[in-house]
Amino acid sequence: MDIWRLIERDHANITQLIREIPNALNGPGVVRSRERLLADLLDELRVHAAAVEASLMTALGRHAEARGLVSDLRHEHERAMSELRALAKYGRHDVSGWLNRFEDVSYLVDQHLHRHTHEVLPLARRLLSAQEIHEAAQAFVRARGQALRGSGWTPRGKAEPSEFALVATVGLAAVGAALLAWRFGLLRGASAPARGRDSDRSLSRGQPRSDLAAAAPRERAPREDLRDRQDRLLDEAVEETFPASDPISPARITR
Repeated sequence: MDIWRLIERDHANITQLIREIPNALNGPGVVRSRERLLADLLDELRVHAAAVEASLMTALGRHAEARGLVSDLRHEHERAMSELRALAKYGRHDVSGWLNRFEDVSYLVDQHLHRHTHEVLPLARRLLSAQEIHEAAQAFVRARGQALRGSGWTPRGKAEPSEFALVATVGLAAVGAALLAWRFGLLRGASAPARGRDSDRSLSRGQPRSDLAAAAPRERAPREDLRDRQDRLLDEAVEETFPASDPISPARITR
């Protein structure tokens, strides 16, 4: 992947965080709270700046034409980071004041990224050779990886230990509920009446349970007890329709 796409991807991640933060909830129980997203934004900007500094800024700094721009952008980055760190310490209760300050700071970040896209990149394409651009891409990747490893930064979307605990608790609760439901169903099946099972022996042992109701005689056999016949057909109907949502409503059998 070339350095232009690497920088474009970082800019997209930063822009997405800026869009999400004003709409995020806040509080200790919220996983992706406003505070957490702001911390992610600070990390993204810091890591991106380290990668750009080690790649394009270093290469452009060798050209007199680019030195003024490089210096300006370094100062802009420090100002934006300072404002964001101050905002991270801002009180939670004044929500409207916090959002107003964030809007001002995010404007600085947007302007900074805009200058990267429309001033730094075109200048780098014009001044740097193909070899310098290739080396800058390698330096970008190395510096970004070192910045991530050096800070112990948790990538965006990766759960922290507290989030793992929350997920594990929910998962265990779901497993426990499923186990109770299974055991309840098993006990219901074990305690079901055994009425009419003796008459099932007249059917083939290899015959599927779903075919039992169809195999039942339509007419009552001579001397067959009417109550036993009704119980057997009812048991077979229950097994045939389980697990239907609506219970069957058998009528009284008179023949």
